[in-house]
Amino acid sequence: MTAVHLEVGAAALVAALTASGYEVLQQGEFVTFAYRIEVGTRAGEEIRIGLQIPGDWPMSPPPGPHISPPFGHPGGAVHPSPLGTDWEYWSRPAQNWPADRTVRSYLRHLRTLFSQI
Repeated sequence: MTAVHLEVGAAALVAALTASGYEVLQQGEFVTFAYRIEVGTRAGEEIRIGLQIPGDWPMSPPPGPHISPPFGHPGGAVHPSPLGTDWEYWSRPAQNWPADRTVRSYLRHLRTLFSQI
């Protein structure tokens, strides 16, 4: 029997985002990357996304995206970010995570959030 080693944590999240075409910068417990908004009133704008890395990724999703530059979300639950004053944290956990624990699923979550703006 061959043992299967599944990557978890920061290395796995960075690898998955990189495989999805993003240039990822790891900053301590966060990854950041440029993101072009695809839907909503801000479609076409390029922003930065920051994700706090769950130690057990992909079992757990990032708690919610950090957005730069800050521009708010109509649903509220927007907070200061530990990434600095040029960032804000949207307390928006990914829905139905156990059904699809992938970067593709998390990117779909981001598109849903931006479609609400």
